Formats: sequence, C-alpha cells, structure tokens
Amino acid sequence: MLKRFFPSESSRYKHIQNLVKRIDIDMIDRLEMFFPMWIMLAFQHYLIKSYDTIFTIAIGNDLDSYYIFSMISQDWISVINILLHSILFLWLMSKFESFGPFRSVKIDCQTNFLLFLAIYSFIGVFIFGKMMMGLFLLFLVLYLLYRSDSTRSKIASIVLTSIALIFSVYQDEPVLSTSAVLYLPFLIVTLVLKSKEYLHYAQKYLPLIIFIFLSTKELWFGFIGLGYFLFFYFYYYFTMNEKYNWLKFDSQ
Repeated sequence: MLKRFFPSESSRYKHIQNLVKRIDIDMIDRLEMFFPMWIMLAFQHYLIKSYDTIFTIAIGNDLDSYYIFSMISQDWISVINILLHSILFLWLMSKFESFGPFRSVKIDCQTNFLLFLAIYSFIGVFIFGKMMMGLFLLFLVLYLLYRSDSTRSKIASIVLTSIALIFSVYQDEPVLSTSAVLYLPFLIVTLVLKSKEYLHYAQKYLPLIIFIFLSTKELWFGFIGLGYFLFFYFYYYFTMNEKYNWLKFDSQ
C-alpha cells in the first residue's frame, strides 16, 4: 500500500526518508525491543484488575477475571506507566551504554536485555502475585531462543513453556495458559525440523501470541501494539525500503 502512494523513486518518498533518517537509529533499536517490556507492564495491569494483589487492595478495586476488551479510565495509569518506563530506559541506555543489560540486542544478539526483563518479571511475582511466574518463564524462553539455537536450548524452552502452561492452568489464568498451549507446537516444530527459519518464527510468535490474548483483555494495549507495528512498518520502509521484519529483536 505504501509503495502505491509513496514509490521509492518519488520525491515524496525522498522527502519523508530525509525526515525519518534524522531519528537516532540507536534509539529506534532500543525502542523496538521494548515491546516485551510493554507486554509485562500491561500484564501487571491486567493482574491488578483480575486477581488479589497489594495494588488491588490499595485502590479497593473489584476483582473481575472474566472481563474482555477493557477501555476504562483506570487503564490510563498503565498507559502512563508504559510511557514513563520507556523514557526512563531510553535515558538509562544512552547514559550507561556499556552496561550489558542495556545494550541493544541488534548490536549483540547475546546481550542480556531480554534476561533483564525476565528477572524484572520474576521480581514482579512478589508484588503482583504468583500469576507473574508464568510470564517470567515465557520471557526466559524468549531469552533462551535468542541466546542459542542449540538443541539443548530448544528442549529447555519446551520444558519451560510446558511448566508455564501447567502453572497458569492451575492458577486459572487464561491469558498465559492459552498463549502457552498455542505456542508449544511452534517450539516442537523448531526442535524437530532444526531450521533457522522456524527458529526465527518461534522467536517472533511468542511475544505476538501473548500480545494478542492480552489485548482481548486490555483493548487499550491492542491499540498501543497496533501503533508500534505501524510505526516500524513505516520506519523500515522509508529508511531502508524494505519490509518490516516484525518482532525480530536481533539483526540475524
């Protein structure tokens, strides 16, 4: 569609390309890998509304784990939380570039930002309750898939996803249990066929699947995710004239 209205040889394309290229590419790389962090923050907000947490008690919120497509005034709290976290981490990453967890995965696909997010999720267990354990395990899977393409890493990912599934079902938590049961076949296919292409699909589909099911609860987050995809779709077209390789957090 963009190629029809903004062909790469047109002056309109060149004009927009010059504007877009002024954006700091390091900031773009960092912003792109924030999507799992946004998922974590939106998931925490969903837990506050659905389960008994210290925040639920503090605000006196009525628990409701069966709601769908939420768009209420309290959701602005999480929107602001995502914005403040993003600004804070962009500043920290530019200020402390040599600190391993803050280095962009696209610079070094074996850096620890995804592991940092997994640990951040684990800390959330003590604040938002046991349901955060499932997200911690799935984020650990995401880190392992980027860390190594070995058979051991794939088997560990299958085991961790299975534990996340069982735990989420036991806790009667629908978002991660549904995400895990849908994601397991991707991991099994990746292990059996041993293809780089299928590994890339496994890396990309984990955050996508969680995002889709989380958006059925938190509709506002669905709009944030849609804005994320559209922004990077436009960005990669106007800077590199290429198709956006969605939710791929390294350069391989």
